[in-house]
Amino acid sequence: MKEELMAVLMVIVVSLILILLSIVYFIITLFVIKVASDVVFDNAVGEDMAVLAAALITLGTMIGGALSRKPTLVLAK
Repeated sequence: MKEELMAVLMVIVVSLILILLSIVYFIITLFVIKVASDVVFDNAVGEDMAVLAAALITLGTMIGGALSRKPTLVLAK
């Protein structure tokens, strides 16, 4: 019973950490897109297009990372 509770707790903690890292990655990607659009196009891209681009890049990265390796959960006994 204790092992199952520890496994559930571990899944919750890891999920929260991954959500926080995804948000940080999205913010960094959004910043890079805004700066790159200012440099390359010499004018600002619309806020909606920048958010859409950052969301698609983040989504692709997260799905690609999830599919590229098979996670294993090993609990110490």
